[in-house]
Amino acid sequence: MSPANEEAVRAWDTVLYRRWKQNRKVFVGALDEVTEEVFDRASPPEGGRCIDIGCGFGETTQRLAELVGGGGFVLGTDSSPRFIEDARREATDAGVENVDFEVADAQTANWNHTYDYAFSRMGTQFFAAPVPAMRAIRGALKPGGKLAKVCWRRKNESQFWAETEQVVERFFSRPEEYEADTCGPGPFSLGNPETCRGILEAAGFEEIVLHRRDFAYYMGKDMDEAIDALLAIGPGAELIRLNGEYGESRRPEIAEALADHYAPWQRPDGSIVGRGSVWIVTATTPARRPTASHSCLACARSGGWIEGYSRLLAHPTLLVPRSTPGVVRRTG
Repeated sequence: MSPANEEAVRAWDTVLYRRWKQNRKVFVGALDEVTEEVFDRASPPEGGRCIDIGCGFGETTQRLAELVGGGGFVLGTDSSPRFIEDARREATDAGVENVDFEVADAQTANWNHTYDYAFSRMGTQFFAAPVPAMRAIRGALKPGGKLAKVCWRRKNESQFWAETEQVVERFFSRPEEYEADTCGPGPFSLGNPETCRGILEAAGFEEIVLHRRDFAYYMGKDMDEAIDALLAIGPGAELIRLNGEYGESRRPEIAEALADHYAPWQRPDGSIVGRGSVWIVTATTPARRPTASHSCLACARSGGWIEGYSRLLAHPTLLVPRSTPGVVRRTG
């Protein structure tokens, strides 16, 4: 495990694991349509070998196994042992045989170059060191292999996330010091298209395409379910957690304020539906692996790489200047 990612892994294996599991129907169901669109746009090859990054409970791993067929294979990976334990059990219970699962942190993983297709649904935003992580994912792919992933766009482009945080901020702000673990750079760290593209280019991917996908995000079957989900995971929920006991003491008032705020969004059947926006990202690995001379040339072109890269580890959202996509910002 990467030392820089220990806090995020700990969060996802404890409090966020429990909250995700409790609200799984909402979090997973809301992304089903978008997930199928990814597979329509960039389908895994029949009989191919796939790797699923940040697979969680393995729903997408099982879906990939169905798409590649019995002659194919899918490896589901996640840095949380508890998610992987559940994923293994559910795949076994479902009788899915062409899958396996492993606990792995992409930032330190060293997979063999045996996969035709890499997939991730909301699993690449939380890396403290995103370039090494994406380079490891690229390294898992054969030459000419394909990457397909989904990640959130900027927070304010998914109205329900931004407005929930704004409601919570009426009660308190992010404290300067806190004891709770956070989920690393956060779900919106790839929202800037230049940042998202720049990480992939720095990791060695080619033919990078970002497709904007706006969609109706199912928040819950009724107001109670929607508020439970909003206060379990996301920017508003994190503000409460970071404020510790005081944050929890204000939870009932916050829930009431959110119910008032989202009342106009409620549909005749009682469900709450907001607007979400994601990037559907596709890319490929080079048809031939870069030689040492190619790697050196890339470093030379990226002037200030070492200095900029050290800043990347601490501030992964400050990756590229607008004028030069794919190049780490030079400092000094």
